[in-house]
Amino acid sequence: MKAPVLVLFVCISLAAVAAMAHGGEEHVMGTVTKVTADSITVKTTAKEPVTVGVVPATKFMMGKMAMKIDGLKVGDRVVIHATEPKEGTLVADTVDFSTPKVAPAPAGHAATTAKSPKTATSN
Repeated sequence: MKAPVLVLFVCISLAAVAAMAHGGEEHVMGTVTKVTADSITVKTTAKEPVTVGVVPATKFMMGKMAMKIDGLKVGDRVVIHATEPKEGTLVADTVDFSTPKVAPAPAGHAATTAKSPKTATSN
């Protein structure tokens, strides 16, 4: 009986440490559907739209490269680390993003190049 209680206690303790490591930030992950000067709307992995405010202190990163909000486009994948200064309002601290990858052409449907029309010549 003591072992399961101890395991439960350890799991809860680890979860609390992980939560504190993120500093109480919310994480919004998904695909950008709208970008304005002061907000980003994301279709989350749960298929729900979430709008996150952007402030001058918000940092934008593409990989390890610092970016600006104008580098963020509709369709980009994002992970936004945001705080909730007041109930129901999220403000981005950091926006990590990447452009979507282009899917390769299906097998047997290789891209073709246009051929120039042949001209008839008379001799």
